[in-house]
Amino acid sequence: MQIFSASCLFFVTAVGLAYMPGRLLLHFLRRAVSPLEDISLACSAGLLISGLAYWLFAFLHQERFYVLWPLAIAALFVSLHARTLSKLPDWFRRTDGTEPPTGQQRDWSGLLLLGIIGLGVMMLALLPHYYNNLTLRNDGSMKVHAVPDVFFHLAIANELTHSIPPQAPVFAGRPLNYHYGMDLIVAMFAKATGLSTPDLLLRLVPTLFLTLSILSVYCFARAWLKSGYFGALVAFLVFFGEDFSFLPGVLLGEKGDWSVRFFNVPTVLSLFYTNAMLPAVGLLFAGLFCLHRYLREHAGAWLFLSALLFVGLVEVKLFTAVHIMCCLGIGAIVYALVFRKTDLFKVAALTAILTVPLVLSVFFHNRSGADFVTAFAPWPYVSIAMTRFGLKGWFTNVLAFTGIALPLYLIGCLGLRIIAVPTILKTIFRPEGELPLRFVLALFVVIGAVITLTCRIVPAASVNAYNNSVWFLAQSKYVAWLFAVEVLQRLDMRLVFGGARRATLVGIAITAAAIALSVPATIQHFALELDPQRIYGNSVKAEVQDYSKELLEVIQPLINAAQPGTVVLPDDTLLGPVLALTKCRVPVGFFSNFLVSRDDFMTREKAEKDFWKAWGRGEVQSELLRETKVRYIVFNKRLRGVPSVLPASLAEVFSNSECALFEVKDNSSFPR
Repeated sequence: MQIFSASCLFFVTAVGLAYMPGRLLLHFLRRAVSPLEDISLACSAGLLISGLAYWLFAFLHQERFYVLWPLAIAALFVSLHARTLSKLPDWFRRTDGTEPPTGQQRDWSGLLLLGIIGLGVMMLALLPHYYNNLTLRNDGSMKVHAVPDVFFHLAIANELTHSIPPQAPVFAGRPLNYHYGMDLIVAMFAKATGLSTPDLLLRLVPTLFLTLSILSVYCFARAWLKSGYFGALVAFLVFFGEDFSFLPGVLLGEKGDWSVRFFNVPTVLSLFYTNAMLPAVGLLFAGLFCLHRYLREHAGAWLFLSALLFVGLVEVKLFTAVHIMCCLGIGAIVYALVFRKTDLFKVAALTAILTVPLVLSVFFHNRSGADFVTAFAPWPYVSIAMTRFGLKGWFTNVLAFTGIALPLYLIGCLGLRIIAVPTILKTIFRPEGELPLRFVLALFVVIGAVITLTCRIVPAASVNAYNNSVWFLAQSKYVAWLFAVEVLQRLDMRLVFGGARRATLVGIAITAAAIALSVPATIQHFALELDPQRIYGNSVKAEVQDYSKELLEVIQPLINAAQPGTVVLPDDTLLGPVLALTKCRVPVGFFSNFLVSRDDFMTREKAEKDFWKAWGRGEVQSELLRETKVRYIVFNKRLRGVPSVLPASLAEVFSNSECALFEVKDNSSFPR
């Protein structure tokens, strides 16, 4: 019953914070769209508008009044709706605003779309790190799927409920230099509804993002391909289509995640793994839809909407924003020089102008952050794939590598998308004057692949760190489905003869073949994710665990009494609960090595380790407590013990058979 009431409250609030502001914007811009496009665009733009409003309220330290925002929006919406009811767009018009011809067969692709959304929601419900994560059991314990990404984003969302601009909750004392748009939406809903951030981040907001993203992909693909059914196929493949990694996976008997193990650029994983790529895909395709309409109608309203949505990507997924802006800039130059057309220039220029404040903010916040470097490092993933195939050393000369290894990798990594490569290359080398967006999208696919396969984007002095250039190829693969399905659509049109029944059978056969070649790796990935004993390479690691009732009891005083932003020093077993369930910060936490310089991280990490070593010897070191202004220390007594002699400034707040919580009364009183 509690879940039902929370869902109803969230739905009503989402209408007020997402749909209504966006719908008002479309109304004032006088844009007429179909029902699904209305929901997609209104909610995408509305979330950006309400998110910006929340940021401003919090920046001015007036977040307690943010509840007035949805109320004001609702009042204005109802007022305008009542006055102009007869002038509102007819929801049964087609995308181009014209009435469907009398007797035309209805487009039932909306039902397919509903099925795709239902399948996505079902996966959220089944995957252990979403709906069932951080849920209380009847015995008072909590079921937990310990994914670092979950704790990291929960910590940021909790931080954003009380501090804007935010500090780094996983590295106390430093500003947060990370795109936090997704987590800002969670914080916004938390303030507006009073719901907990775990409920929002793991259950309610992902459902909203998933629905809107699938809807955005479908709306753009339908307009692009002029077919609802093939638009639905694009939406399905973007979210559930993977690569050809199942072929070596089956042949070699690989038990790890095939798409990760062989080609290292999974797409389904990112969309279903508490990652900002999920809302970023929705914003990207919603922006492409507006750009498509602008290039067709040349209306300033569509120009503004496309720029607004692309700019929103900067705070949702920075690499996606850089990717599309780069392609817009190159496309603008090419079409201005070759075809004397400046439409893309207008889009690129307006997007750049609106992006300036965000870019400056990122620049100033990164002055004390980690230094990222982009280095030329050609073909790392190709070499890894050849090694995993058991072909290490087979392609040592340049001719064999570029003629066999690289094509083999691209075919496997792209999967069925490989059928679109000739069309994509033709579009780039023989652009058409009337199709600038087609050129931009083809460029998007190629540039993403080139960056990932030739560059490393890693923190300075951390050569072996996670390579962020992988995001560019992943983003390319989402867009490449448009061209792949377009090829299938042309094939369908060539094979159709012999009446409507034959046409239907051909379409079903093509769709079935496309799905059969694209989902085996996806099914295997979900099967592994659903297994409590996840397989990583050749080792087995259990991620599902419980927070005991005793552990939650020691966290409760922090929830009740600790001021937002208070610094807590937890041991390793309590780091997750502190970040997920409280509004506190910690000296060192998940992914903090990506937020600060390597020297700062290593120094802080060593200081924390030294503190706990001394604690185990019965000593209390003061340097870390003073430097990071620690107010509370929480630990597992069975693992750490309690020093026999405690300083006068350290007082026990709570203790049970498993854990203890101490308060640091005065940092300055510790002996130096």
